[in-house]
Amino acid sequence: MARQAMIIDMDRCVGCGACVIACQEEWDLPEGVTRNWVRPLFPVSAGEGQAPVYTHDVGLCHHCRKAPCVEACPSGATFRDDQGRIVVDPAACIGCGYCADACPYGARMIREDEGRVEKCDFCAPLVDAGLQPACVSACPAGARVFGDLDQRDSAVSAYFREHEVQRNVSERVDTAPQVYYTGRAPVLARIFAEHPPRESGLEPPLPGRILGGVLRPGLLGLLALVLTGQFIALGRQLVRGERGGAAEDDVPVAEPMLRRHDTAIIVLHWFNALVWLFQAVTGAALLGGSGYAVTPGFFNRVVLATFGSAATLLQFHIVVGLVWLAMLLFYGVLGFRRVLLPYLRHLRIDRTDLRWLRVKLRRMLRGSDEALPPQDKYNAGQKLCGWIVSLSTLAVIVSGLAMVLLPGGGAVLRWAIPLHFAAAGAAVVVVVLHAFMATVVPSERPALLAMLHGHIPERYAREHNRRWWERVTGKTKAD
Repeated sequence: MARQAMIIDMDRCVGCGACVIACQEEWDLPEGVTRNWVRPLFPVSAGEGQAPVYTHDVGLCHHCRKAPCVEACPSGATFRDDQGRIVVDPAACIGCGYCADACPYGARMIREDEGRVEKCDFCAPLVDAGLQPACVSACPAGARVFGDLDQRDSAVSAYFREHEVQRNVSERVDTAPQVYYTGRAPVLARIFAEHPPRESGLEPPLPGRILGGVLRPGLLGLLALVLTGQFIALGRQLVRGERGGAAEDDVPVAEPMLRRHDTAIIVLHWFNALVWLFQAVTGAALLGGSGYAVTPGFFNRVVLATFGSAATLLQFHIVVGLVWLAMLLFYGVLGFRRVLLPYLRHLRIDRTDLRWLRVKLRRMLRGSDEALPPQDKYNAGQKLCGWIVSLSTLAVIVSGLAMVLLPGGGAVLRWAIPLHFAAAGAAVVVVVLHAFMATVVPSERPALLAMLHGHIPERYAREHNRRWWERVTGKTKAD
C-alpha cells in the first residue's frame, strides 16, 4: 500500500484561498459545502517584544493512518484505499454522519442536497490519472507539496527530508495524520493551539457508541452463552445415553401422521429463513471494516470480494430487504384470515408456557427428570422464538426503510442504525438456538421435518403437543 501525503508550507502560504476555489470548481460543490478551508486567524502577540503572529488555519482531511472515521462508518462507505487515502464510496454512504462526529479535524460534512458525506480524497481521480490534486495545482505560492512518502524520489519525500515538519496532533489525540505542516515555529504553534484535534471527535455520536460499546459485545456474549448452554445440554444427553424421546428413527413406518402445516406456512417459513441468512451474512460483512464488526475478518473479506464492493453489497442487501417486505405484505394482506390470524393465535403465551420454559431450562442445564407440562401446537420455546423473530423482522424492516428513505436524516437515521443492529442480533441469536435444537436434539427433529412435508408423527404430537393433539384428534390421555 502506498502512503500518499501532503505538506503545507506556512512560510509560503499567503492565505489567498485559491486552493479552496479550485477544489469547489473541480468537484462542482454547492455553496456551503467544502472539502478544504483557509480561515484567517486574528493577530496575537507571540510574547513580549515580539511582533504579532499573522497566519491562517489551512485544513482538509488528514487521511489518518489510524482513522476513527473508518471505525465509525456502519455501511462500509468509508475506507482506506490501496494508495493510503481515506475515501468515501457515495453509493454506499447512507448519510448517518457517524464518521463526521468521529473526525477530530472536522473535515467531513453531510451534503443536504445528496444526503451523503463530502470530504477531501486527495483528488483521487486526478492523482490516479497522473495529475496533482486541484488545490496543489492552483496554489500560486507553491505552498502545497503532494506525493507518495514511500517513494524516496517523490517531491513530498524530498520536502520531508529538507524541512522540519509537524503534524497537528496532541498528547491525547494522535491518529497518525498524513497532512504535515512546516514553517516558523510561532506560526505553527498558533495554528495548533487554536485548532487542535478534537478529543470528542474520536467517537461517533451516542447511537454509534451504544452500537459499538453495548450492543456489539452484548450480541457476541449472548451468542457465546447460547452456544455454550446448548453444548452443555447436548453433552449431558450424550453422557446419559438419552435419545430425547420420540426421535424420528424410533417412529414406526406405519405410525399415523397428523397434518401440522399447510404449504403456505412452509413456503413462508423457508423464505424467511433464507432471507434472514442472506441479510445476516451481508449485513455482518458491511460492518466488517468498522468498529462494530461481529464476524471474522477473513469472512468479511470473502463476502466483500464476492460482491465486488461495499456499494454493490449494500444494494443487494436493500433489494432483498424490499422483496422480503413485499412478500410479507402479500401474506399479511391476502392471507390475513387464513395465515396471519391463526399464526398469532398459536403464539399466544399462557401460564402453562411459562412453566414449560422453567422446566425445560432445568432439564437442559441440570439434567432434571421433571415432566414438561402439556403444550399446544407450538411449545413455549417455539412461541418465544416466533415472537422474537416476528418483532425483530418488523423492527429490521422499519429501521431499514428509515436508512434507505432518509439519507442524511439526522437523529431518526442515527437511531435507526442501532435499532436495526439490535433487532437483527436478537433474531440471529434466537434462530441459532432454534436451528441447533431442531437439528441436533433428536426429540426436536420431527418438528423440523414437519417444516419440509407438513406432517408430524401422532406419537410425537401426543408427547410434545398434547393439548393440540387432543383438539385435533378428539382423543384424550386415557385413549
